[in-house]
Amino acid sequence: MLFSTLIFVYLFLAVLLILYYGPARKSQYWQNIILTVFSLLFYSFGEPVYVLLMIGLVFFNFIFGKLCAADGDEPPTAKKKLFLAVAVLGNLGTLGFFKYTNFIITNINALSGSEIALVKLAMPIGISFFTFQAMSYVIDTYRGVTKCQDSFVRLLLYVSFFPQLIAGPIVRYQDIEAQLEQRDHSINHINDGVFRFALGLAKKVIIADSCDSVVRSLFGIKDETLVLAGWMGVVFYSLQLYFDFSGYSDMAIGLGKIFGFDFPENFNYPFASRSVTEYWRRWHITLGTWFKDYLFYPVLNTRGIKKLSRSLMKKKKRDAAKYLPTVIALFAVWLATGLWHGANWNFVLWGIYYFILLTADMLWVDKLRKKLGSGWGERIFSRGTFLLATFFGMALFYFENDTFASIGRLFGIGVTGFTNNDVNAYICQNFWLLIAGIILSLPTVPFLYGKLKERVKVTPAAERIVKTLLAVAFIALATVRMAGNTYTPFLYTRF
Repeated sequence: MLFSTLIFVYLFLAVLLILYYGPARKSQYWQNIILTVFSLLFYSFGEPVYVLLMIGLVFFNFIFGKLCAADGDEPPTAKKKLFLAVAVLGNLGTLGFFKYTNFIITNINALSGSEIALVKLAMPIGISFFTFQAMSYVIDTYRGVTKCQDSFVRLLLYVSFFPQLIAGPIVRYQDIEAQLEQRDHSINHINDGVFRFALGLAKKVIIADSCDSVVRSLFGIKDETLVLAGWMGVVFYSLQLYFDFSGYSDMAIGLGKIFGFDFPENFNYPFASRSVTEYWRRWHITLGTWFKDYLFYPVLNTRGIKKLSRSLMKKKKRDAAKYLPTVIALFAVWLATGLWHGANWNFVLWGIYYFILLTADMLWVDKLRKKLGSGWGERIFSRGTFLLATFFGMALFYFENDTFASIGRLFGIGVTGFTNNDVNAYICQNFWLLIAGIILSLPTVPFLYGKLKERVKVTPAAERIVKTLLAVAFIALATVRMAGNTYTPFLYTRF
C-alpha cells in the first residue's frame, strides 16, 4: 500500500485514526497493538507472504538483542561478540539473499560462461530499510546504548511501524525507545503532523509525479538521441527523486507525529549545498548517519587501520597517517552505500564516484575553496562544480542499463543531434514546473516565512490555523490528482 493513494488516505488511515483515538485512546498498550496490527496489514497489502519474513526477522533480533545485551560497564565477553557476529550475519545474509542472489549469479555466468539458472525471487518491499533498523537495535544493545526490549510487540511495532517501513527515514531504536511506552498526543503535535503529511503528499503527487511524466517523455523520444533531451531528463529526474523521496519522508514524519512519534529529519534542502560533502549531510540524512555510526567508525577503529596509522606516523608520513585511514573508511562506506541502493553495477559505480568526489573534497577542493575566499568567485566555483557533480551523479544513478553508452550520449557521443522540436516543446510546456521545482527545492519558502515573522507577530493559534488551511488545500489538490491519474510508486521502495 502506498501513502499517495485514495484507499490509504480515505480508508486505511481514516479507520486507523478512529480506532486509535476512539476505543484505544486511554490505553497506550492497546494503541500499540492497533498500530502493530495495522502496520502488518499495511505491509501485507503489497507483500502478503513476506510479512512473515519481517515478523521472523524481528523475532530473530528480539532474541539476539537479549543475548548480546551489554552487562553495564563490563567489557563484552567472547560469547556476546559471537552472538553479535551471528546477528549481524543473519541480518545481512537475509538482505543479501533476497537482494543480491541473482546479481551474483548473473555475474558468475557472465565471467565463467556458465548457465546457472536465476532464482525466481521477488525482493521484499522495504527490506533495505527494516533490516538496517533491526540490525541497529541489536548493535546498540550490545554497545549498551540502549536496553534490550522485553516486549516483542513493542519491538515489532518499532520495526514494522508503517510510516517509515517502506522507505525510511531509518529510525534508530534509541530515537523512539521512550515513545513506545509514552507519547505526546497534543493538538500542536497532531496539527504539525497533519500539515507535514499533507505537504509530503503534495510534493509526491503534484510535483514528483509531474516530473516523472516529463522524464518519461524526454527519455522516450523515439528514433533520435539528443543531448538536450538527455540533460533536461537528468535535471527533471533530479527534481523527481528529491520531491518523491523527501515527500515520502515528510509523510512518514507527519504520520509519526499524528500518532505521537518524533522521527529524525531525512532531508535539509540538499540542492542548496555548496559542496558534495555538504550535500551528503543534507540528503538521506538517516542513511548517512547509520553508515557513519555502524560502518565508518568501526572500520576506522579496527586494529589494522590503527596499526597502519601508527606505522605511518613512525615513518613521519603525517599527512598519510592523517588522511589514509579516513579514505579507507570512506571507501568501505561508499561501496556499501552503492550496493545498498541496488544490485546493479551502475550503483556500484555511483558509490565509487561519490567516494572519489568526497575524497577530493577533503584533500584538495576544500583547500581551493578557502583560497578563493568568500566572494563571488568562491560561490560560482562551489555552486557550479557542485551542480555539475550532482547531475552527473544523478545520471549514473538513473541509467541502470547501458550505463556507459547513456552517459556518453550526454556528452554528444553517439547522438543524432543537440535538440529537436519535440524536445523544445516538452521543455516549454513544463517550464513553470521546472521553475517551481527549483524554487521549492531550495529553502526559499522558509526564508520568506522567517522574514514575515520578523515583521508580523504570528501567534501559535494563527500558525495552527494557517497550517490547517494549507493542509486541507494540499490534500484537496492531491486528491484531484490521485483520482485522475494512475498511481506512481515511490522511487525508493525498490531500493
